[in-house]
Amino acid sequence: MPDDYSTTPQDKNTIKALWHLQKLILDTLDFKQVVQRIVDGLLTELGYLQLGYRIIVLTLVDETNNELRRISLSQTEEALKAQQASAVPFQEIKIPLSAKDNLLIKTLNEKRPYVTHYWPDIFTPILTSEQAVANQTAAGIKTSMIYPVIVKEKSIGVLIFSMIKEEKDVSEVEKELINGFTDIVGLAVQNSRLYSALEDTTVQLSRANDRLHELDTLKSEFVSVASHELRTPMTAIKSYLWMALAGKGGNINDKQKYYLERAYISTDRLIKLVNDLLNVSRIESGKLSMEPAKLSVEQFVDEVISEVKPRADELGIRIINGYNPQEPLPPVLGDSDKLKEVVINIIGNSLKFTPKDGSITFSYETSGGFVTTHVKDTGEGIAPEDLPKLFQKFGLVRESYVTNQKASQGTGLGLYISKAIIDLHGGKMWAESEGHGKGATFSFSLPVFNQEALDQAMKNKKENGLGVIHSTID
Repeated sequence: MPDDYSTTPQDKNTIKALWHLQKLILDTLDFKQVVQRIVDGLLTELGYLQLGYRIIVLTLVDETNNELRRISLSQTEEALKAQQASAVPFQEIKIPLSAKDNLLIKTLNEKRPYVTHYWPDIFTPILTSEQAVANQTAAGIKTSMIYPVIVKEKSIGVLIFSMIKEEKDVSEVEKELINGFTDIVGLAVQNSRLYSALEDTTVQLSRANDRLHELDTLKSEFVSVASHELRTPMTAIKSYLWMALAGKGGNINDKQKYYLERAYISTDRLIKLVNDLLNVSRIESGKLSMEPAKLSVEQFVDEVISEVKPRADELGIRIINGYNPQEPLPPVLGDSDKLKEVVINIIGNSLKFTPKDGSITFSYETSGGFVTTHVKDTGEGIAPEDLPKLFQKFGLVRESYVTNQKASQGTGLGLYISKAIIDLHGGKMWAESEGHGKGATFSFSLPVFNQEALDQAMKNKKENGLGVIHSTID
């Protein structure tokens, strides 16, 4: 008695199997697994193998090369026979999208199913008619049904269902289930493609990030080495210029003195730039060494004021230390030299942008375990939109706090370095201004001294030689 391939599984069992098949296919996002489960699942999970289906092929559009490519093939005996008989390997069968006579391309373009009993219809122009018929004969295939795979109204490929029975033996229920199956296929392919693209992008971003980190490390090393190499000869040049100006090499006339003074000032500016670059390199590489100790804020501020007072007097600017001895401040934990550098940077900026007869006033407050120092000047002020730029590297603010002329006198690194130093102390630094002509206030807070924090900082110093109080720079 001949095999009866017209019997359809019971509806209840079929629906249950269809749900199971959907879960099986959508359960993974790996593209290779998804496409293989697609062509095997219908045969094994829905029992279509018993219905006479023998070969299922998934093809997808390759938009880059304008062709329809074979992606996966069911693992059956008939599929193996067809491959062995084929003059062209399975993966190399690529149908040009321009091959309008190919039934796969028609299905793709018209978005509707087709049926054929003649394999040359689906292999032209890659195989000759004789070669295609030979494949079909070897596999014992009588009928092939071709369905489009559609995602968001766009055909992305086609599925080929080949069987060893005639078209008249295919029930409407079989066709409906296959139609529903292609919807699952479209969703599964789209999801796995998106996931694969995301994985590829993640890998590329990771590699790019590693490369950027490597380049940043090389940049920091270069800046550090170059700065060291520049600082030594520049310091020697500055010393010789000073000796020449002091008459150590003999008397000099006014014209010679003028040129030597210009050279001395420029050399001093270059040395400061080199030192700033070195500090930035150390900060960004986590190698800025600190000497933490119990400090008096008013004392190190007063020492800095004493250093810069002669320059302030020359400019006609008063520096006022508003510290009240009757209300002593609690000690803080910090590196005296680094904190003096912060105060010098703040005063230096205020001196640049405060006119004659102006003032720079220091005031203090204690709150929430921090001592905050405010430095208010009566200078040019800062536009609100420029405030966020102040603490960026090379953060020169044109036409506002830093004018074109005065900007050229600085590196734009001083406030960046100052904020980084305060951050390493576990404090905060910020600036405020009501706008042009209304002055500016720079503030920084430092944690009140406690023995536990000092012990931890000294432990850091012993372990890595850095002695940082707070390791994170915001």
